[in-house]
Amino acid sequence: MSEIGGIGFTETLTGLNSSVKTENMLKHARASIFNSPEPSRSIVDDTQQSIAQYAAELKSKLKDSVPNLSDKFLQEVVEMAHELKFSPEDLLALMYHESGGWNPASICKGKNGKILYGGLIQMNQTSLNQVKTKYAKELGLNPNITMQQYLKLPREKQLKYVKGYLKLMIDYCKLDKKDKISAGELWGMIKSPKRTRNHDVNFLTRTGNQIDRIKQKIFNDESRHLNIAKA
Repeated sequence: MSEIGGIGFTETLTGLNSSVKTENMLKHARASIFNSPEPSRSIVDDTQQSIAQYAAELKSKLKDSVPNLSDKFLQEVVEMAHELKFSPEDLLALMYHESGGWNPASICKGKNGKILYGGLIQMNQTSLNQVKTKYAKELGLNPNITMQQYLKLPREKQLKYVKGYLKLMIDYCKLDKKDKISAGELWGMIKSPKRTRNHDVNFLTRTGNQIDRIKQKIFNDESRHLNIAKA
């Protein structure tokens, strides 16, 4: 299956009455976001409204059999995807798989019973330490958080740490200059950062195909998709 794009700012949003009005609004928002260092308050408001609408459309595509996700969680996923240049559908799919259904308390233990990995993307203690050290101020993270405390956070609050980890891996894998991070690269940063950094094509292709299969499992209809990363 070919890779499927994510939510973005280029198609008409569900619930809007005028596609022309929508396109004009989004063009205005795009121009201000990417060309102006200090976008006006009205542009920020328009962009936030668009993110909320795309998140609502994304929620409507989720199958009834998967756990219910809050509007806030989905909006933050869409915002993160736009900022870091990947598909929010891809991120939702990998978190669903990694945590057994977006379970923020999900853990993987070693033979001695010690927690090896935990949370939405199954971070280990070393990764959590790196994230909270580097991004405590920028992302508003708790610099003293423990793995046990992290696992008690709701999905919405764990996302800030997920974002920090992905930022770290994007830098490590040298993907910061890309127009869009593929599904294979996104999950590859978690599964094997070294192979992703080395651009292992076979590994990235297999990983991307896995993401596509998970998306088939959690979404009702992927025939219509948007592309936030290239907005």
